[in-house]
Amino acid sequence: MDWGLMGPEKVLSQRRTRTLGLSSIVRKFNDLAVPGFGGVKYAKSVFLACLGVDVAEKVRQSGKQVTNIQVTNAIEALACYLAYGSTEWNADDRLRGRTKLNNPADLSYKTFSGNSFYVTQPMRMSTVQALPGLGFVESKGERFNSFSLNQQGKDFVDAACASYRCHRLSIAEFLARWVKNEKQLPSLYTSSFDDLLHVMSPLVRIEQHALNVFKQALLSGENNNRRRGVLKWTQSENLQRYVNWTKPSFIEQAHFYDIKSGAFFFKLRNKSLDLLNVIEAEMEPLNPSRLELSEHLSQSILDAVSNLREAANAFLCLEHDPSTSKEATYFAKQCLQKNDVDVIKSLLERDEVVLRCRGEQVLPAAAFGKPEPVNNEDHDDSLFPKDISFRVWNMYVLNQDFENKLEEWLGLEGDNDE
Repeated sequence: MDWGLMGPEKVLSQRRTRTLGLSSIVRKFNDLAVPGFGGVKYAKSVFLACLGVDVAEKVRQSGKQVTNIQVTNAIEALACYLAYGSTEWNADDRLRGRTKLNNPADLSYKTFSGNSFYVTQPMRMSTVQALPGLGFVESKGERFNSFSLNQQGKDFVDAACASYRCHRLSIAEFLARWVKNEKQLPSLYTSSFDDLLHVMSPLVRIEQHALNVFKQALLSGENNNRRRGVLKWTQSENLQRYVNWTKPSFIEQAHFYDIKSGAFFFKLRNKSLDLLNVIEAEMEPLNPSRLELSEHLSQSILDAVSNLREAANAFLCLEHDPSTSKEATYFAKQCLQKNDVDVIKSLLERDEVVLRCRGEQVLPAAAFGKPEPVNNEDHDDSLFPKDISFRVWNMYVLNQDFENKLEEWLGLEGDNDE
């Protein structure tokens, strides 16, 4: 399994990933909202990715052949394992692999780097764009395996690891020896173990100096105006004043148009998936599971088509489409076709993952079954406009970390989920 491949910006389900051929448009809108930031939500995930690249390079310099992906996945798995162990395996949004990591055969690198040992979507995948975007790595391409830590990246890692020393080794040197099976992890209840846990655990805030390095990188570079503007937006004391698309003064006009257009497109995409889910829900109990488009369509399907047309019209009325070759406009116009069946067929041609169209029949595809809601994230609509890029929300969470309010915010989120 190649864990280095980049997937769509938002993955709702590993089994049922439906892009409808819109992935490049989605990435474009997200990158216009918060450039060069990928899916980063927590500073610690960026640190672990940088640490993995640093360790992998040290191991290769010693003559052992490893890839950045192999080493970084193992280090991230180890970090999550240590964190779970410190909290009696409580679930947390900052961790992955709660089920898979629970019973390792041993604590060796060989175990933690096994292809089936950890999750198929590690946090590292959200940093592929962010590491070069923040200026922490040099790269000959866009793949994680091509990254090498530069001086700014090394400064970030050093700052985050300043409190760690084990037998006079830096944490990167210690983990490099762990990868080469020359060092075992320190025993529980020792100071060395506590130091390792403190530095690596995604549940522990990284050192303030490291956060300062991170923030400086975030606000530097060619994309600093847009990232700086979104960060200021998330820091506003009265976010409610902007939820109805009132432009914040610190967001440039062109940037605001891009963010708003992206949000309207995301709503359009979601309404298209809603329509397909309604069709699937009607087909699921049937035997055989199929829908005849030549027959009268149910009111639920007609309502979903109407909602889709409304979203498409709202997007087109903005008259702002920064997507390549106006692909977003083309999709919106497909959703505004006068004939309901033509609208459905155009979506089915884009699907072929869950549903497929053969003539006038809608038939199950490979991932058919158990239709799910599209908007499965419980974001507070009183903070940001509805359907805004998830990267804006991620910047908001990151700012909680900058202001040392992350634990408090996560606690409030947990209360809301109950």
